[in-house]
Amino acid sequence: MMTHPGMKAYQSIAGSSLTGREADAACFRMLIDELKAAEASSDHTVRRHALARSQRLWAMIMNANVQDSGLTPQEDRQLFVTLAHRSQLYGIRAMLDPALPLTPLIRIAENVRDGLELTGSHNMQEFGADAT
Repeated sequence: MMTHPGMKAYQSIAGSSLTGREADAACFRMLIDELKAAEASSDHTVRRHALARSQRLWAMIMNANVQDSGLTPQEDRQLFVTLAHRSQLYGIRAMLDPALPLTPLIRIAENVRDGLELTGSHNMQEFGADAT
């Protein structure tokens, strides 16, 4: 039986593609790196860009969790919206006050990243697969 070229292409990358949780964790890793670089930099443009990226990421998270798709439990959705709201409020304050540390935003992002990585690892083990 002949395999369609599109199916061959899909099969060649399917084993190495990221799951949704892995992609989410990667977004938070990049945000953490950017926020840490901004905190260490004296360049206000670097700080502004990092805070703008943080605001966009949290806005997407809030938007995704405000609407009930039935995939995420209500309690988790409320937690994500609360984290997004608080992160955005602090981000706005940090934009207005260059002396305000970015550590709270970094810690929140690290906690979310850790939760995504832990949950992803746990789910892989639950199904008898390696988390690597």
